[in-house]
Formats: sequence, C-alpha cells, structure tokens
Amino acid sequence: MGRRQDPLESLLGPLEQDVMDVVWSLKDATVRDVHEELVKDRKIAYTTVMTTMARLASKGLLRRDTTGLAHRYRPTVSQDTYLRSALSRVLGWALDRYPEPAASYLMEVVDSSDELDLDELRAAVDRRRAEEA
Repeated sequence: MGRRQDPLESLLGPLEQDVMDVVWSLKDATVRDVHEELVKDRKIAYTTVMTTMARLASKGLLRRDTTGLAHRYRPTVSQDTYLRSALSRVLGWALDRYPEPAASYLMEVVDSSDELDLDELRAAVDRRRAEEA
C-alpha cells in the first residue's frame, strides 16, 4: 500500500507565500517589482527573489514571459483558488488520517469564532455534499 504525499509538504514556504502575495497583488511583475516590495519590510537579496520566482514557475504557480528584456511573471491561479485548494488538501488529509482530533479542532474553531456565520457554513457543507453526490 503506497503512502500518499503529505499535503503539508506541498504548501508554500514563508518566502514563497510572500512572493506570491506580491505577484497576486500586482497581477504582472518582474523580479525587480517583487524585490522592491519585499525590501520594504526586510533585507533580501535580489537573487533570492529571482530564485524563488523561478522555483514558483517550475511549480506551476507562476507563468514566465521571456519575450521582453526583463522576464515578466503572472500567477497561473488566483489567490482565492490557491488558498481554497491548499485548505481542501490539508483539511481533507487531516480529516482522513486523523479524523477525531481534526474534527474536534474544527468544532472548537467554529464554537469559538463569533465571526463565522453558521448559516453560511451550513450552506457550504450542503453545496459540497451536493457536488459529491
């Protein structure tokens, strides 16, 4: 029986997430554009940003346009789509592999959150069940 990949391994690292956040915000960016945004909050080398963006392109999250003098990068997926997919993979894996603690944790989150609209949550569950049927 083969072991499925741990979805936590497929999540973005902190720098990758920061780079993607900038590219999602700009919609179209060069390495210089992203570097200029990131150095506002931290010291980071231009080459580190360049390597990170190349890695994100190889993972399929960025599309690199090499037609111009400076390579331009665009996201291949929206931020919302990526986040929903990542959450779905991680939560699905946790509920499948560790059902009791994962479900218990989710219930604690729902119980402790005043911001969650339970009607919206129920509607989302109903939509998901309808899709699976």
